[in-house]
Amino acid sequence: MRLEHRVTVDAPNATVWAVLMDLPVAARCVPGTRDIALDGDGVRGTLDVRVGPVKLALAGTVVVVSRDEAAGTARLRADAADQRIGGAVRAFVDLVVTGDAPTELAIASDVAILGRIGELGQPLIARQADKVLAGFAECLRRTVAAR
Repeated sequence: MRLEHRVTVDAPNATVWAVLMDLPVAARCVPGTRDIALDGDGVRGTLDVRVGPVKLALAGTVVVVSRDEAAGTARLRADAADQRIGGAVRAFVDLVVTGDAPTELAIASDVAILGRIGELGQPLIARQADKVLAGFAECLRRTVAAR
């Protein structure tokens, strides 16, 4: 499943980039995250999210696969599983940061839904992803403004 989102942040490009590349800070901006901790080159934690009638606790990791600060691009890999439901999510997330005050953030995600989580249906999952990204965008704006 491919998801695409755009976020505009009224802040300098370098500040937005710094927040995004500080994985613990960026992870805390995702609504429903808890237990965020450094884990090697990435972060680990749990995302509590409700998809339709089902509540998921996706425990996993996010790592930076590649980054090019000069180009304003980065690729992240996220792997998470819900032990109770018996399913997992694997995503590659491409970030592109352009412009400068306002700064535009383009987020393109290729998401694989594995196991029983996939039974929830892509439209339902996509709607929840849109809600999570909206919350992330608001937190990102507040976090950048505070720097």
